[in-house]
Amino acid sequence: MESGRLQDYYDDYSPYMEIDLMKMEDGFADTRSEHKCPHLYRCPACHKDDVIFIKE
Repeated sequence: MESGRLQDYYDDYSPYMEIDLMKMEDGFADTRSEHKCPHLYRCPACHKDDVIFIKE
């Protein structure tokens, strides 16, 4: 199940920040240069979270 952008979970104001600014602070080296967006997914069976990169 898709739970949204990973950056939206960093703090209370993250969902309102500019996406390109958040990509500079997300801890992934190539999200900005390769136009990828990390999204959080949760398995409904085992409830394990995983980050999947979506091409923009």
